[in-house]
Amino acid sequence: MIYITYFIKFFYRIRYWLIIFPVFITLFAIWYTQKMPKNYTVNSSIYTGIITGVNVMSETGATTTSYTQGSMMDNLLNLLTADQTLKQVSLRLYARCMVYGDPEKDNIYINADHYRQLYEHGEPIHHLIDKSSSNDSINEQKTYENLVAYETNDPSNYVYGIYQYQLPYVNRESLQKIIAFRISNSDVLELSYTTDDPGITYQTLCILIDEFIHQYQELRFGATNSVIAFFEAELQRIGKELKAAEDDLTVYRTDNRVINYDEETKHVAALNRDFELQYWESKNAFEVADSIRKDLEKRMGIYSDIIRNNKDYIYHNEKITRLSEQLAMATYYPEGKITARVKDSLAGELAASQKAIEQTIRDFEGLRYTKEGIANDAVVEEWLKQEIAYKKGEAELHVLQERARQMSGKYTHFAPIGSVLNRKERVVNIFEKEYFSTMDALNSARLRQKSLQMTSATLKVMNDPYYPLTSLSNHRKKIIIGVFFASLVFTIFFFLLIELMDHTLHHKFKAELLTSKQVIGAFCRTLRIQSRRFNQLYTTLSAQTLCNYATTYFKPGQNNIINLISNEPGEGKSFVSNQMAEQFKAQGLEVKQLSWHDNFRTDSDSFTPIPGTQDQDPNGKADLKNQVILVEYPSLKEAALTTDILQGASVNLEIVDSRRTWKNTDQLLFNRTKEMAGKTPLFLVLNYTKRDAAEDLNGLMPPYTFFRKLFYRLSQLGLTATDRHKKYV
Repeated sequence: MIYITYFIKFFYRIRYWLIIFPVFITLFAIWYTQKMPKNYTVNSSIYTGIITGVNVMSETGATTTSYTQGSMMDNLLNLLTADQTLKQVSLRLYARCMVYGDPEKDNIYINADHYRQLYEHGEPIHHLIDKSSSNDSINEQKTYENLVAYETNDPSNYVYGIYQYQLPYVNRESLQKIIAFRISNSDVLELSYTTDDPGITYQTLCILIDEFIHQYQELRFGATNSVIAFFEAELQRIGKELKAAEDDLTVYRTDNRVINYDEETKHVAALNRDFELQYWESKNAFEVADSIRKDLEKRMGIYSDIIRNNKDYIYHNEKITRLSEQLAMATYYPEGKITARVKDSLAGELAASQKAIEQTIRDFEGLRYTKEGIANDAVVEEWLKQEIAYKKGEAELHVLQERARQMSGKYTHFAPIGSVLNRKERVVNIFEKEYFSTMDALNSARLRQKSLQMTSATLKVMNDPYYPLTSLSNHRKKIIIGVFFASLVFTIFFFLLIELMDHTLHHKFKAELLTSKQVIGAFCRTLRIQSRRFNQLYTTLSAQTLCNYATTYFKPGQNNIINLISNEPGEGKSFVSNQMAEQFKAQGLEVKQLSWHDNFRTDSDSFTPIPGTQDQDPNGKADLKNQVILVEYPSLKEAALTTDILQGASVNLEIVDSRRTWKNTDQLLFNRTKEMAGKTPLFLVLNYTKRDAAEDLNGLMPPYTFFRKLFYRLSQLGLTATDRHKKYV
């Protein structure tokens, strides 16, 4: 309960501060906020299509998880607020404001005063602003390109500092106020931006959306385009190498007259086998004919020579040899492309030549009989037959031997060609596989590009930014109310902090809290202005309260001694002694005042006994109850008191100036005084207090106005009391 009343009185003591300071701060807030800038907000929504969109890859079976989708949306948000994106927005916004801005009037791009601010600050780069074209969009693009070309990573470069720190609306600090977030778990990104310039707010968001889509496409397609370009270059390179290898193979086949090596080698092998068989057949027939011919020539004797020397025989024999060779050539060289008619003609000529040579032999009359007289016709005919077979076999063997040499040449020709062809074909196959593999990779990259294009196509603005026509509420009233309550709370806590940390005994609660001793009296400091007429009354009431309380400790049959002590000089002991003396006298008591100023010295021997307190008549004890001795001692800092002095009194009163700090030395002296006093009461008397502090002990003091009586009743928790006080006017 005591704490409740304490806080009530605490608030009463600082009542003027609770009014003046919050009111002053509130008035200042009212004045300061009367020119608060109006804020404008622009919103926009972008549909991404990442979650619900369809692309080529998803149709082929590729799917994405919720985690992947969340990561993709986070990537988009990070891209929106990335420094690279915001920097491009900064330069484009600056270029647009410089091209479209007007220093005389506001427009949908920038207010006039903000344009002048940016333009005047950007004097070092005025030459970069291009307004040469009648088309402002071209001027804007040229200005932006000039800014980009002028910028270097140098703190002294003005364009470098545009985004870094220098200019409002276009620097990093301003652009980072753009709010970007995903709406729940949807495909939609929400953008919001607020500034005090409606045109800049609107243009900033428009530029950001365009730059975001550009950066997104550049980021998504950049890697894919690079991959496609790489595979296209590789495909072109491998294609050239493949063509070179194929051309080399073709040239080699052409040079070596090879179309199908495997089939041709099989054909050569088959021909060689046939020719080998024919060769041995022809050789065998030739040898048989030669053997028979030679045997018959032995039987014919000289007739064979006669026949051979005949010119007709020679002619037809040579002709038979030639025709046989030609017919063999036609037979065993099919690649010569000799027609069947020619073959038949050769065969006819050969048959005619054979008949002619037979007729020539028949014309020799001397050949009909051998030297032994045996008929020779059959022998000659047989000999001629074998001669013709011999010539024919000789011609065939000659042709077949030449053909064998050719076949051997083909074997020699085809043998190394096979390994070379295999090697060249293997090179072609390697390049071919690499070519098709690269083509597959290129097709996959193009498929991914198409998928990304389809995905990017869904990245579109759902709600376009709109030019704000009305400003947002600046919450001026809320700010003023908030300032008022904040200042009120600050005042309370400030004075409460002071109250808690203050070591000044300016009221009863604080004094008793610090000293752990009871306060039984409080005298007001001299009041001024309207309350000065009550000064004497306040003193009287305080002295009355103090005396009444001290009287309760008087003992019958003893001197009623009241010791007035203090830790330091100037605490008001003499004043309190005089006031108490007057009050006791008013009560009909005999009062004797003793003071160290007049009645005794400050040396230690003079304090015991106290002059005037030991010479009492022993038979007058009945009168001691009507006698009060007020003894004023010097400060404890100046002189020490003895135990007899403190314990020999009825009451010890320590007078404290409530205006000064209660120091550690004061507490040490006071604690020592308590120990020396023993069982003798020791109380505190506060001097120079405020009126409200004195009222803690003396009760309500005049003037008894309505509000003072009301507050006092509330401070004492007399919520339903009807106290009456005499009204002093």
